[in-house]
Amino acid sequence: GACALDDSVREWMNRVSNSGVDDQTSSSETSDPLARSKRDSNGNSYGNNNNYRHNFWTTAFEAQGRIGPAIKPQQSIPRDTPFVPTRRACSLYIQTDTYLWDHIKKNEPSDAKAREEIASLVAQHIKAVNHIYETSVFKDIYGLKFIVQRLKINDSSACDSTHKRETNQFCSPNIDVSNFLNLNSQFNHNDFCLAYIFTYRDFSGGTLGLAWVASTSGASGGICEKYKSYTENIGGRQVQTKRSLNTGIITFVNYNSRVPPKVSELTLAHEIGHNFGSPHDYPVDCRPGGSQGNYIMYSSATSGERPNNNKFSFCSVNNISSVLHAVFNNEGKDNCFQEDNGPFCGNKIVEEGEECDCGYDMKECNEKCCYPREIETFRAREPYAKPCHRRPGFKCSPSQGPCCTESCDFEGKSKQCRHESECSYEALCSGFSPHCPRPPAKDNKTECNGGTQVCWAGECVGSICQKYDFEECFLTAKRGSKPDEMCEVACQRPNVSDTCRRTSDIDAMSGISGLKLRPGSPCNDFQGYCDVFQRCRAVDAEGPLARLKNLLLNQKTLMSIKQWVTTYWWACMLMLVAIMLFMAAFIKCCAVHTPSSNPKKRPALRLSDTLRRPADTLRRKSHTLGEQGFAITTLDVVLL
Repeated sequence: GACALDDSVREWMNRVSNSGVDDQTSSSETSDPLARSKRDSNGNSYGNNNNYRHNFWTTAFEAQGRIGPAIKPQQSIPRDTPFVPTRRACSLYIQTDTYLWDHIKKNEPSDAKAREEIASLVAQHIKAVNHIYETSVFKDIYGLKFIVQRLKINDSSACDSTHKRETNQFCSPNIDVSNFLNLNSQFNHNDFCLAYIFTYRDFSGGTLGLAWVASTSGASGGICEKYKSYTENIGGRQVQTKRSLNTGIITFVNYNSRVPPKVSELTLAHEIGHNFGSPHDYPVDCRPGGSQGNYIMYSSATSGERPNNNKFSFCSVNNISSVLHAVFNNEGKDNCFQEDNGPFCGNKIVEEGEECDCGYDMKECNEKCCYPREIETFRAREPYAKPCHRRPGFKCSPSQGPCCTESCDFEGKSKQCRHESECSYEALCSGFSPHCPRPPAKDNKTECNGGTQVCWAGECVGSICQKYDFEECFLTAKRGSKPDEMCEVACQRPNVSDTCRRTSDIDAMSGISGLKLRPGSPCNDFQGYCDVFQRCRAVDAEGPLARLKNLLLNQKTLMSIKQWVTTYWWACMLMLVAIMLFMAAFIKCCAVHTPSSNPKKRPALRLSDTLRRPADTLRRKSHTLGEQGFAITTLDVVLL
């Protein structure tokens, strides 16, 4: 699978992001950093809450015990001591569409259980992304964190009626990835740092995600971007539309197959990397491939098994650092980061310190076991009410896990809470906990993913080669492999690269010869991916137009041309004379073969006449009569 940020999509995004117009309402809102601060009944701030600039930073010495060791300041930052932002939490608005709902509902008939499964899926991905960004150092900025501030799960009822289908545009079955992102961007997301949609749509070309890219050049897009007007060419007319470009989307399906959790987690980290200002990794120094693998911002999805797969390259670090410093210093960018005050009650994700989490208010809370975030309606009759805690007398809440009933009691021991998969058996509730126990793992080296991988510790993460004590390798174009051959599974003896062979050429694996990689899998040493026809398609981070530009206009090529012209100047002169003679002959040929409406001109020659007597054509002159009867001789020449 790959990111959809190719040449055509990049051109469209650049047009939109460079056409932003700051509305008067937006400028008035940003004039007072505290004007948009919203506070709930608990006194906790949420939404787009900016503090004054002197609150953005704290010295590393002051924060050393809380955030880690200090980092040496970079030369590009005019500071005497390194700084880290005290407000480094990016608030997220996550929506899931009906396609993801329908996929989850296939295995979970209960609506409540399906919602819990989706909430758990979101929590798992945010936890993985937090691990990556919290441990990444962007020059002197580190410890970045993401907090789900709102989670909206669209179920099948969102598309039930004609009226709802008109208002919920995500119900349309035929939406490409660019338009899907555009739909998400049409809503006002000013209250959030980023707004994402999770879907189960199988986009063309193996696309797994797309997001707006932040920039320090003045173009709109990325983290903290405000809802404002943009100009777009629609049907040949310049139309102004309002958008929030702090958005992105990811999908969990690729070529009709569920994307492995590691891949979808890295996809989310990749798209957020775009929001933070990083394009795809370029040049080749930032996409090394090989045994260490490519980095997060590589244009094609990685497996997550190589050391570099969950790290940012130095190219990405530099790009992201530039945007972050612009944000934290208000250099053309708004700062919407918040202080990390721990779990956010009301996002439907049970986090540390919460007993349950059924939503923000009674409209979102669909159970009787848990208090929502807003508890003003309960305080009069239940003064002991506490947000995101269970109500008295109830053992559990369905928001805690799938082993709690809607009547707030534990499920029985025979209740299945997780279905059997290729690498694990079904899991049953314990009868005394709302959480689903970890399912028993199947034997290691059990085949999975169409026989191309094997199970390890209950997950389909190993290569089929490991079952036969080999290790997986790639058939590459450098070794003469064809595109269809590069999508065959290949194995080699451990750490012996010159023994890389197709499974059909390995005696020990003769029973599974001709095994093909699944569509979307990396191929050609991570320089491509297998398409639906199981042919290796090259991944080009910059696109064909940029590649041609770099080929023709790079410094090395220009210097080579200059040296050649200096050495062979006489050849350049001969070529110039030859071109001029050719153009003169071409114009003459066109002139005598072009019909004219002038009755005084001689009729045009036929091409067959010229082919038989080309010399006559070149010598031909036309005779026209002037007004006084004199003969005027002119050459039949037309200017092209």
